[in-house]
Amino acid sequence: MYSETGLHWLLPAPTFLWFDGLSGALPYLPLAIPFAFATLIGGIDNTESAAAAGDKYATRDILLVEGAATFVAALFGGVMQNTPYIGHPAYKRMGCHTGYTVATALFIGLGAFVGVVGLLLSWLPESVLVPILVFVGLELSTQAFRETDREHLAAIAIAFIPAIAQLVLLHWKSLLDALHVSAEGLPPAQQTSYRALTLLANGFILTSMLWSTLVIDIIDRRRNRILVVSLLAAALTLIGGIHSPYADGRLFFPEATLPRSTYLLASGYVLFGAVTWAIDRFDRSSIRPSASR
Repeated sequence: MYSETGLHWLLPAPTFLWFDGLSGALPYLPLAIPFAFATLIGGIDNTESAAAAGDKYATRDILLVEGAATFVAALFGGVMQNTPYIGHPAYKRMGCHTGYTVATALFIGLGAFVGVVGLLLSWLPESVLVPILVFVGLELSTQAFRETDREHLAAIAIAFIPAIAQLVLLHWKSLLDALHVSAEGLPPAQQTSYRALTLLANGFILTSMLWSTLVIDIIDRRRNRILVVSLLAAALTLIGGIHSPYADGRLFFPEATLPRSTYLLASGYVLFGAVTWAIDRFDRSSIRPSASR
């Protein structure tokens, strides 16, 4: 034990003190809810990823274990939703089997009990950790393009746009903070770009999923579902679930003080869905007479 490094043995114990912090967590719902959806879908994706590598698991069982582990962890102070391993095919190609998962669980568990995990994270530079994340990200992206039907590849490509916007926005914020400049202090043209970037980046996880769904439905000509997804996107826009105009990405109720951009974006989704649905109705009505002949 080394007191200056903070190493100490600490067994986890259930606590309900987190109830006191629920009110403080409300502003973070725009991040937590999409992240929860993404993690749930991630569990399905990871199960499909393992199946593509030749290891088939029951998706229902995987999601039940994932949810149960999250609830139990929350009672012990956990703040992250659990999900299956990402990058299963890559680990399998490196020769990893069940023992790898067990060894990882034991190391992380025991390391957390004595504070080693936190110590390693504070010691290891980002240049050591980031390549691991980049490797997993590249593997997932490669598999997504490899396993997806050719006609649906555009849906994967469009999902990157909101995520890239979020990455650029983070660098913008870091730069402005370093220069001690607020967004309002930027020249008018840069302010417009910054606001557009904020609208695109906030709620990027849900935006990516919605846009991908719309692209797939357009390709497959499922016009009725396009209308439903468009109306859902409009509703989420009006409460800040996606395209929140505020820097912190918070949720809100529709009101007169909202920026005009929020209503324009919501109207755009509604118009897109309505026009697509109307085109489908027109196509069907024009086909029937010719078919009857």
